[in-house]
Parts: sequence; structure tokens; C-alpha cells
Amino acid sequence: MVFCGHCQDDCPYVKDPDNGIICCGICGKVLDPNIYDDGPSFVKDSSGQSRLRGSIIKAIEDGCSISRERTEAKGRDEIWQIVHGLHVSGGDDIICTAHNFYKLALDNSFTKGRQTSHVAAACLYIACRRGEKPYLLIDFSDYLHISVYVLGAVFLQLCQVLLLGEHPIVQKLVDPSLFIHRFTERLLGKRNNAVSDTALCIVASMKRDWMQTGRKPSGLCGAALYIAALSHGYDYTKADIAAVVHVCEATLFKRLIEFESTDSGSLTIEDFLAKAYEETVPKCSAKYGEVLCEHKDKGAEHFSHGLCEECYDNVGWRVVLTLQLSSKLKNTDRMLLKDPRKLPWSRKHCVS
Repeated sequence: MVFCGHCQDDCPYVKDPDNGIICCGICGKVLDPNIYDDGPSFVKDSSGQSRLRGSIIKAIEDGCSISRERTEAKGRDEIWQIVHGLHVSGGDDIICTAHNFYKLALDNSFTKGRQTSHVAAACLYIACRRGEKPYLLIDFSDYLHISVYVLGAVFLQLCQVLLLGEHPIVQKLVDPSLFIHRFTERLLGKRNNAVSDTALCIVASMKRDWMQTGRKPSGLCGAALYIAALSHGYDYTKADIAAVVHVCEATLFKRLIEFESTDSGSLTIEDFLAKAYEETVPKCSAKYGEVLCEHKDKGAEHFSHGLCEECYDNVGWRVVLTLQLSSKLKNTDRMLLKDPRKLPWSRKHCVS
């Protein structure tokens, strides 16, 4: 089973025996264009004699060699140390998941030429993203005392080897809300639900204003945590927040300026929380078959879209047309309406 970006699901794969490419068994998309030769080949050694190239791989039924078992055990020990060093929740489940990724890396000879701790950290980070754990790649690099770019290169190469480039584990945006409680506890030294809830409301407002797209979650968490801490009477500087969320003060200042430019940035903290509470309260919707037109008190029967037959004949087609148009605008045009300059009939496009 491999993940297919076209089917958006784990699908069975088919290997072409002629050219060796791997395709999706449902839609036929080429998943691995690399061509491998399955047949035996022979080369000449220094003495001029022909010998079989490569090495003989034992079947699964034959069992693993002692060296393989030792390598798997070493990788599991590295994963266990990182999990307990960073206090990653999940116990044996997260360790087993990361160890399974590590064994896949071994099957693809990914560990050759790389340190075991780097590969183990990359596998554990994939497992954390799969389980939506509040840990960033920089947390693992700080624990291993290496550059985040070095560990990031190992992570990207591992995703390419395991064909995870189009999987939601990699493509899905990381939700900044996952890190709020952890960053709040690190800043205050204890759990504070009031500060965390305020920061979560600010992060939700940032996501509605498309601030999450194209930005790292740590910067958004830092800006939300800084505002929430000040609103609850805590006197923390930008340097204190930057040290907690692992961003520089310039990045934190940019996120604050961007949030100030939104509609929510001009509100007081009381008005902002009141507005956030109103948006979270579910609104009462009409029941199916309920008449909502002017004839509802006269015992009229429901015809369609909350209207009786007489009102539907008069204005019902407008209602249906508006609903259809609204559904089409929901995903594409409604985004463009926020910036009229992107529309084809705007003044910018009309000027010759």
C-alpha cells in the first residue's frame, strides 16, 4: 500500500515488469519513475573472472540477520531516548510508529552514511506529525545539538525515499493551535488555561484572515502568546516570547504588525473575546420542512427552501439562484473578493 496523490488515499501499487516503474493500482498514476533492473547482472573482478553483481537478499521467511537486528535495536533505543528526553506523549505507540518508519528507512538503505540519531529523529518527527503532536523540527535539533537545516535535509530526503511527498503528513499545514498549551506552560512555568484560551482565540482569528498560509506556526504562536500574556497582566518582553517559540524578534514583530492590520487587530481584548464567543456559539437553523415565509401563520404547507408554493413561484427562483451562486463563490471567488485588484474587471486590468 502506497499513498497516491491523485486518489488521496493509500492504494495498492502495481510494478511494471517491463520497465520497473511503480504505478497506482487504481488510477494508474506513476508513483516511482525510477527504473530498476530486476534481472541478474555480472561484472568482472580484478582477476578477470565474472561474478554476480550485488548481494543476495534473504526472504522474510529466512529471518533477519544478526546485524539487521542489532541495527533495528539501536534505532529503537535512539527513538526511545528522544521520546523520553522531549517528554513526547504516546508511550509505546509513538515509539512503535517511529520504529516502523525506521525499518522502512533500513529497507531502502537510507541509514548508510547518516548518523542513527538523525534518522531516528526524522522518523519520530514524521510519527509526531502523523499523530498531531505539538513538536517542531527545531525541538529535535535542539535536543540533538545539531543545526535544524541538517535535520531538515534528512527529513526531506526520507520523505522522498518513502514516497511521502504528496502525503497529507507532509502537505497538510501544521495547526498552530497544537503548540499553544506547550508554549504557555514553557513561558509561565505552569499551565494557565485563561492565557491558553485567549491565545487560541487569537490563533483562530489569524487562521480566518489567512495568516497561517505561508508562515511557520511558531511565529503565529509567538504573536498570539505575547498578546494573550499582556492582556492577562503578565509583563513579558518580545525577547522572552522569542526564546520560547524559537523565532527571532524581527519575525515576532512582523507577525504582530500583520495581525494589527486585520479587523480583529483594531479591537480591544474585551471586544475581541466577546466577538470570538459569538462566533463559536452555534446559531439556530430552521428545521427541514418548516415554513419561514409570510404565510407561515396561515397554515401554508412547505414547498421548497422554507417557502410555500405561492412564495416560491414569486421569488423562489431567485433564492435557488443565490444559493447556487454562493456555493460557487465559496471556494474561489470569495477569496478574490477580498482583493478586488485580482478580479478581471478591476480598474487595474481595464487600463490600457
